[in-house]
Amino acid sequence: MRKENLSPEKIYLKDERFRISFNFSLQKMKNSLQEVGLINPPLVTVRKGRFILVTGWKRVLACLELSFPSIPVEVSEGEDDLQNFLIAIHENLAFRDFSLVEKAEIIHKLKNFGVKTNQLIRDYLPLLDIAPTAFSYEKYLALARFEPELKEVIDEKNIPFSVLQILSEFKLQARRLVLPLLTPLGQNKQKEILEDLQEVSLREEIAAEEILKTPEILEIQNSEKLSPLQKADKVRSLLRKRRYPSFSSWKESFDSSLRKMRWPKEIALKHSLFFEDENISVSFSFKNKKEFEESILKLKEMASKKEFNEIFSWASQ
Repeated sequence: MRKENLSPEKIYLKDERFRISFNFSLQKMKNSLQEVGLINPPLVTVRKGRFILVTGWKRVLACLELSFPSIPVEVSEGEDDLQNFLIAIHENLAFRDFSLVEKAEIIHKLKNFGVKTNQLIRDYLPLLDIAPTAFSYEKYLALARFEPELKEVIDEKNIPFSVLQILSEFKLQARRLVLPLLTPLGQNKQKEILEDLQEVSLREEIAAEEILKTPEILEIQNSEKLSPLQKADKVRSLLRKRRYPSFSSWKESFDSSLRKMRWPKEIALKHSLFFEDENISVSFSFKNKKEFEESILKLKEMASKKEFNEIFSWASQ
């Protein structure tokens, strides 16, 4: 290692072979540089007469934005790209955890630097807190092949790995179209949209991207009156109806009957998951005998209404 002071333009930032992190804010780093200067010099190496950044992307980019005339760096004399990349990995690991997208990038680059698959699974996946299995390896490689703009959204919204596993099975256009629907939702609903879309696509032999471009869904997506969450929920509902047409019809009828009866909110009435059996459950809580008796009276009142029989209409179909 040797130390040098380089003008910012001498660091060739177009070569990102060692880069791990991206999609970050520079404000805190700029504040630190303005207060105390650059304490920990970035690490560079030389390839074909150019200084290539190994570690310190955030530091260098912040220095550029602050128009630093020169940047103190350490220069690695090593010509082994893999060894330099391992330095970058371990330096980052010492200070923070990697995101899912960063882990995918690391695995992809280790593979490109010549690490054999068996060694990568055995030695490097555990280093990244990933289960050392061929399945995990393949799924992270699939994520590494996502387009940069999708990776940024995934990283920013912290979409979980279980959802990304399903998303990786879709083509590029479908991923682009469905991603805005995933970001406002929780993990379970994200998986529900993807699984329903996947099932409808397979059953009807229609590409997922074509389903997402139907007039009904495009109208929702283009609406200026709906929030991102409302759009996602409406599309989720449409896909669920398309996947389970009978279930959707029964549920609408069931919910409509409860509304007409003005069913008390404090008493839960639940059908089986997909109306697969005829049983309906009732549950409520009470603190004393009086509250218990009041709930029983409300149930008797509901049972006396003419709409009560409607909640069983699905069972006869």
